[in-house]
Amino acid sequence: MYLFYGCRDWQLLTAESAESGASAMRHRLLGTSLFALCACAATSSASAQGIGQRQDEIIVTANLNGTPTSPSVEEAREELERIPGAIGVVEDEGFADIFAQSIGDTLELTPGVFADTSAQRESRISIRGSGLNSSFERRGLMVLRDGVPISRAAGNTEFQEIDPLTIRYIEVFKGANGLRYGSTQLGGAVNVVSPTGQTARAPVSLRAEGGSFETLRANGSIAGTGAQTDYWFGVTGLTSDGYREHSDVRSLYGHGNLGWQIADNIETRFYVTALSDNFELSGSLTLDDALANPRAAGRPVTIGPFFPGGPVTVLDPGPVADDWDRNLDVVRISNLTVIDLGGANLELGAWYSRRSLDHAITRFAGIIVQGEDEVGGSVRLGGDLPFLARQSRWQIGATYAFGSNDARVFENLSGERGVLTSRSDQDSSLLMTYAQLELGLTDTFTVIAGGQYARAVRDVEAILNTVTGRGEFEQFNPRIGVLLDVSENIQLFGNINRSFEPPSLADLTAGGAFPFAPLEEQRATVFEIGTRGQSGVFSWDIAAYRAELENEFLDFAIPGARGLVTVTGNGDRTIHQGLEVGFDVRPAREYLEARGQSLRLSVAYTFNDFVFDDDPIYGDNQLAGVPRHIFIAEARFDQIDNWYFSTTMRFIPDGPWADYANTERAPGYETVQVTAGFTLFEDFQLFGSIENLFDTVFISNLTTVADQSISNSAIYTPGQGRAFFGGIRARF
Repeated sequence: MYLFYGCRDWQLLTAESAESGASAMRHRLLGTSLFALCACAATSSASAQGIGQRQDEIIVTANLNGTPTSPSVEEAREELERIPGAIGVVEDEGFADIFAQSIGDTLELTPGVFADTSAQRESRISIRGSGLNSSFERRGLMVLRDGVPISRAAGNTEFQEIDPLTIRYIEVFKGANGLRYGSTQLGGAVNVVSPTGQTARAPVSLRAEGGSFETLRANGSIAGTGAQTDYWFGVTGLTSDGYREHSDVRSLYGHGNLGWQIADNIETRFYVTALSDNFELSGSLTLDDALANPRAAGRPVTIGPFFPGGPVTVLDPGPVADDWDRNLDVVRISNLTVIDLGGANLELGAWYSRRSLDHAITRFAGIIVQGEDEVGGSVRLGGDLPFLARQSRWQIGATYAFGSNDARVFENLSGERGVLTSRSDQDSSLLMTYAQLELGLTDTFTVIAGGQYARAVRDVEAILNTVTGRGEFEQFNPRIGVLLDVSENIQLFGNINRSFEPPSLADLTAGGAFPFAPLEEQRATVFEIGTRGQSGVFSWDIAAYRAELENEFLDFAIPGARGLVTVTGNGDRTIHQGLEVGFDVRPAREYLEARGQSLRLSVAYTFNDFVFDDDPIYGDNQLAGVPRHIFIAEARFDQIDNWYFSTTMRFIPDGPWADYANTERAPGYETVQVTAGFTLFEDFQLFGSIENLFDTVFISNLTTVADQSISNSAIYTPGQGRAFFGGIRARF
């Protein structure tokens, strides 16, 4: 499901206006004409997703003070504005009144981010082409919760581990701009910040909603503060039959934290997450079938007859007969402690997680069963420099994580486990150390210099029918950037850096379907320039970049004895370059504010130029997996403390290439969504949305292949058709 929320990173509209009408629309709006864009002229109270697109709102009422372990949104913005590169903030009010199922649904209006849907509760997130064609267990991006990594030492991230209804705000660090967390990946880092007893919107929040496909979701949270403590805990339950055949989801998610002010200069916070996420998989279709029968599950794979009237051999019965699904249970405990040393701050993090996976797919791949334990720790130390300009400071840090995975594969016999076909012990470790200096040469000009060393180890010890293997990967990544404050509200920035990404265990083992693969680490040199700021009724966040990659990870779906399986290889040289534009305008702002109204028009445009660089096989072809142009427009009108109406459009002129030979691509499309809300009385709001208003048939996700003109593989996932969702929200 696609959910879009306009470039909404800056405005807060106040807790009151946000509660009554806030929640930036989501889904795609690019209408079918200029009128459609103008008609979309409704603005959202939690605004744009580029940090430069923040404007001060009419009033500020909510006194949501942050703490050392959990800064407020404004404190986070002030920190992000010191980064010489593209970053963003997404507030909870931007997706509070829409049916966002996954973290991908919350990020789709952030320029430079491409998020699509492969299954309910499962998104693919690619930033600047990171992990641009990875399947489940995504790569290319470090995801953290409250500054502590949830991305695994094995190199993957389970996006289902985050429920959008337990988010206060999200920080997006594109590329090497995530150095503050030691991120090495091309895509950068995403830090999800939880509500606390200090920053929660209300002591008690209740939410119930339902809609198409027998969908029901309920959420509740409680928060409170004491003399030296505060707490927040929320739980979400979701059930839905899904748009496509065999796409049911049943999910129960709980997340909470407890903060303790040990002393005037020491605060510690404990976090706990527990989830049980179970969803069926519909499988993929050929392009013609996906466009003609978008609600169908994947078809059985057959060959024959070998002679007239002869037998037909079934190679794979398909997702329904073999009950393809993905069942993930996670328990995670973490801690973050911040100590004010007087002139410097010390942050200490630690975590433990237990992850259990039961994943039934094709008969070739079988039923993947894994049990993984991971432990890790992090340290960050930083402070102001006692010389040069006032913004000068320093930071050093390190992160270490170790994971041990008992990986088994069983035969898939009509959805039931057959014999054990393979088993291995898989160990992973990741060490990252980094340092950075921010040197204020004048009050308005800062030079940022930093570096990072990363080392990753992947070990596979065979127990049954697998191959033992070991990979060691390391690199030092320098970084230099400049930041110029042109005026109080306008900044220019630029940076040059290196990125490094080791192959994940899933890449090295193809999820257990193949022996240990001899992959190289992916490396890149990245150049970036941009500007952000606001002037009058206009605000913007614009960045251009070029990444020159070596050994890029490329995924190929190849035929097996009984179906398709995805394997990963290294490309030679590739180039990722592009433009990221977020632009907001608030027409007639003073006039509307005087009438207690708000109007905002937002546009997010991403240009992705990802190509092979004189490849011996593919020449200078476009890379497969991500569209070249992505245009999203949103408009929202608020009658403060009363009602709001919003519409959003997503326009993809041409879909992504399905193959590296560039012989077949998904078609382009436009989808429109409308959202509205009404305040019944204080603390109670009704909200609803119509997704894919015109019931457009489109492709939301695909699996890349070498040459589709030869294989004609079933690699396309249809997007969701028209759907209605609505509910009620109460805060006390």
